[in-house]
Amino acid sequence: MLGFDFKKLEEDGLFKFMEFITLLDASGEMFARISDAVSEINARRLVIDSLTALTHGLKDPRELRVFLHSFLARTAESENCTTLAIEEIPIGRDSIGYGFEEFVASAVITLEKRLHEGRMLRILNVVKMRGGRLERQQSLFTLDGGFKVFPYRQVKLSMRPERYKPLPVPSKGFSTGMAYLDDLLGGYPKGSTIFFEINPDIPPIQTIPILVNVLADFLSKKRPAIILPLVGLTNEDFRQVLKIYGFSEEEYRNLIRIFAYEEFAEKCKLPYVLPFEYENVIEKLVVVEKELQERTGQSPIKLISLDHLALNQGIEKTLHIINHEINRTKACESLTIITSQKLFPSLVDQVKSLVDLHFKLDQLHGSLILYGIKPPTPILGIEIEQSKGYPAAILTPII
Repeated sequence: MLGFDFKKLEEDGLFKFMEFITLLDASGEMFARISDAVSEINARRLVIDSLTALTHGLKDPRELRVFLHSFLARTAESENCTTLAIEEIPIGRDSIGYGFEEFVASAVITLEKRLHEGRMLRILNVVKMRGGRLERQQSLFTLDGGFKVFPYRQVKLSMRPERYKPLPVPSKGFSTGMAYLDDLLGGYPKGSTIFFEINPDIPPIQTIPILVNVLADFLSKKRPAIILPLVGLTNEDFRQVLKIYGFSEEEYRNLIRIFAYEEFAEKCKLPYVLPFEYENVIEKLVVVEKELQERTGQSPIKLISLDHLALNQGIEKTLHIINHEINRTKACESLTIITSQKLFPSLVDQVKSLVDLHFKLDQLHGSLILYGIKPPTPILGIEIEQSKGYPAAILTPII
């Protein structure tokens, strides 16, 4: 599955497979043959799969302790051979093997499966790493296309802007801004409203590859965008976010309208950043939307922060605004993205029943994950790729 040609590797003296079914009762001979094989091909890796099966063939568990101490600690070390001993932990037990293996080993790593909201999650736990420095003890991993551990990598705004490269137009209408999600869902359908529930511990800047890239995809195709209201970014963060996608000031003036708090709007001093006024929100949105539509000939995408709208408008009025925008989005065959960090749980419950697609953006063991509630998807691990100058989300299912 991983592309290795074991027949050729054996012919070249780079690989040797040994089976010991008939020697399990003769542990001394078995250990000697392993030692000879390591020396014979000057092995740098020895994999014992599994130590659990090997111990079942030993008459006395103390033989395993002797093997681990004498062979692994002396023979393998003198041959400069790293040994990977695999051991299975039965369901319902926490201890490893006979209990002494972890004291002999230089490192102990456990791999486990858990359920997260009914979806499988794989966790790598570094219990022990003698002589090593650990930034974090637990990580998420997947077996999709091979063994991959998801790194913890924060979004860093680039100082060398590059023009955003749009993704191919998906079958259902609009790109999600993420290639894997476009393939999985066929894109966001025209006229749909997308709801993202976001873990409150995730800083706004870390959500850029998920939420802002879809806006960039719109802008790259000369489609307008409205953000209501802008929150969570400082004045300098905001200017850098605009820069990293490589659009010109003229393009922003023509295509984008951003509602921000009055103080923020004054500091920005940009013609497309408008002060957020609390009265007559729907009427003002309609005016701005029509202005952009007349200018470009296309209906704008909208990015709406549910929490901050509710903080200023109250729950009942916010629900009225959201319902209006959902209906208007369907009528215009455009796209609306609503985000929430769940400050108002009752409002979240109502909104998620109204939208077309519902996702959760979470952070577990230092890694960002995304998964669909409507439609249901597996958990998708997120890697941030920034070689193009702007952050792109690389999604891989955890299977």
